[in-house]
Amino acid sequence: MKRRSLYIPGSALALLSLTGCGLSGAAQITPTHNGSYNISGTVTTSGGNQTQHSAPETSSPSNASAQNANNSQVSSPPSSGTFSATSSINSPFNPVVQQAMGDIKNFTALPLEAPEIIPPSIYHFAGGYLTALTSTGPNHWTVHLRDTTQQEPVNSPNIGQVLSSLPNVGSFGIRQLASNQVGTPSLDMTTLRQFNPLWRPNQSILNATSKEHIIVGGGNAALGAVAYGFHGTFNDAKLTWQEGDWTIEITGGSPRYEQDIAFKLVNYLHAHYLPPFPGLIMIDVINQGPQGNTTAVTHMDWIDGRYLMHIDARIPSFQNPVDTAKMAVSWNHY
Repeated sequence: MKRRSLYIPGSALALLSLTGCGLSGAAQITPTHNGSYNISGTVTTSGGNQTQHSAPETSSPSNASAQNANNSQVSSPPSSGTFSATSSINSPFNPVVQQAMGDIKNFTALPLEAPEIIPPSIYHFAGGYLTALTSTGPNHWTVHLRDTTQQEPVNSPNIGQVLSSLPNVGSFGIRQLASNQVGTPSLDMTTLRQFNPLWRPNQSILNATSKEHIIVGGGNAALGAVAYGFHGTFNDAKLTWQEGDWTIEITGGSPRYEQDIAFKLVNYLHAHYLPPFPGLIMIDVINQGPQGNTTAVTHMDWIDGRYLMHIDARIPSFQNPVDTAKMAVSWNHY
């Protein structure tokens, strides 16, 4: 069992040691300049062993649209002590992620994993404050990241009234799969495509009318890729390549601009490692232009045993695919 210590600053002379992997309760979390964050209010802590990746016996898979299902409480809240204080806790997780996972862990038996970081550049175009809404069900949980015009805690009833002009930052979560959805490379890829909303069946390479081989990335990071054209043109091409067990596809633009997006992503992944499982990254070009003016959105998912993990980033930017990859690189047990 992991232990986490809280230091009460100022005149207090106590060092509180908490067990468990998260916090729950009525608390306001704000970051500090040194990488820690402050928690104010009443916080509930609970002990527990790390959830392993063994499938719960009673869960069953459902359609991808269930990711937006209403909350379904599947486990009871912990019984434990509470404390009220302004504390400084060193945690690798973004404060919003920490608060959201502290809520989810009360209502699911599924694995608890999350990105440690949410790059500010993934939502700074919205110009507001990051918060989240959570949803849970028998076979899935999701954290829906939102941008608001004023600070609101996770799952605040006021979030819907203070959304910014670009409110849908993205999401991440875990879903339990059926045994017949995984187990072979073909089944895994079919499932990854099924649950990835940016994968378009009409852009299967079986429908391509032309292709060309190109290089993505630079220097020692360079990789071979293939651009596929459809209906006799490359105006809406698909650029695809392999990164270990991962397949990466960029759609919606011409190879020239898709290659610009790929260059930064390949160079980043040359020195940073995605989770070591079969995965699919889909990048959809929203607008294309020279000198970094191309913008895109990203959805990535991967399979770990019987579980499908996903990260989604929906505010278009040139940096969006790399920011999404940074979240996956920082993915960790909560």
